[in-house]
Amino acid sequence: MSVAVIGTGSGAVVRALRAAGVVDVIVYELVSGGDPPDSAIGGPRRTSSTTRRRWRHREDQPVPRRLVEVSELVFDEDEDRWQIHLAGIEPEHARVVILTAEPAGVQLGVTGRESRTLDAAWSPTPVTFRGIATRGFPNLFFAYGTEPVVRAESSAHRVDLIATWVRALQRQSGTRIEVRASAQHEYHRRLGMTPDTARRPGRPRPHHFDITVAADRQPDHDYAGPAVLDLPGAEYPVLATLTGHTDPIDGRYHWYGRLDPAETTTLPEPTRASAFLVLPGREPAAAHLTERDPWGNLRVTGAGTPPFAPEPQ
Repeated sequence: MSVAVIGTGSGAVVRALRAAGVVDVIVYELVSGGDPPDSAIGGPRRTSSTTRRRWRHREDQPVPRRLVEVSELVFDEDEDRWQIHLAGIEPEHARVVILTAEPAGVQLGVTGRESRTLDAAWSPTPVTFRGIATRGFPNLFFAYGTEPVVRAESSAHRVDLIATWVRALQRQSGTRIEVRASAQHEYHRRLGMTPDTARRPGRPRPHHFDITVAADRQPDHDYAGPAVLDLPGAEYPVLATLTGHTDPIDGRYHWYGRLDPAETTTLPEPTRASAFLVLPGREPAAAHLTERDPWGNLRVTGAGTPPFAPEPQ
C-alpha cells in the first residue's frame, strides 16, 4: 500500500509510518518559499516546487531526488486512490495521502468524492474530525492540525493517530478509509460546547472510521446531481444528494437529503411555503425545507413518491 506524504517536516510522519510497518512511502517535500499565511489548502490552485523521495523499509538513505511540481490532488473513486497531478508529466498515484505542511506551505486543489472540493467543504472554516480527516475525502489525512484548538495539542499525537489508522487500513486489507459522518458531527458539537475536551483527541476507536473495499460499500444515496428547487415566485438551480426508505409503520416512502447551491446560486432560507423539487426528466415532488446545515446547504425531506427513481428495497 503506497502512502504519499506531501509538505514540509515529513520526517516525523515517515518515522511513525515505518514504526507502524508501512513500507512504501513517497515524500513530496516542499523546497520553495510557499504562499502568504492567509491562504488555505483547497483554495485556488497554485503549484509548489517539491522534491520527490521514495523511502523503503530498512533503507538509511533515500534514492536521489528529482524536482517536480504538485498542482492538484483528485480522488479516484473507482480505484480508491489519489491522483497526484504533476506539472509536465503523467499523474502519479498513492492509496493514502498525508498533508504535513501548514496552510501557508502547500497550495493544492483537492477534490474528493462526488467531485466536491476541499475548498467548498471547508467554507467558511475547516470541518474535520479531530483535525486529521474530513468526511468526503477518503484516504486523506492532515498532520498539521486544521483548527486552532487542534494545533494547540501535540503534533506528535496527531501523527501517531494518523499512523494508527493507516496501519489499520493496511492490516485489514482495505482500500478506503473514511471518517464517519456521525463521528465528525459529534466532534464538532463537542468542540463548540467544551473546547478544552476537544484538545485531547484520546485513543482512536473502531467506530470513528469506516475501512472498506469496493465490494463492501453500498451507495449512500439514490441520486446525486442537478435539480431545481421550485418555491413560490422563484426557482433555484441546485445540486441534490438524496436517498430514502419505506417506513415499516406507515408504509410510505420517506426521502431526504441535501441541496447544495449550483454555481453562483444563493439558496433561500428554510420556509414553510410549498416547495417542489424537480429532477431532470422527472415529475415535481412536494418537499419540505427543514433547516440550513453548518455549511450553508439546505436539508430537504419529503414523503410519498420521491423525485428520483428509488432503488428496490
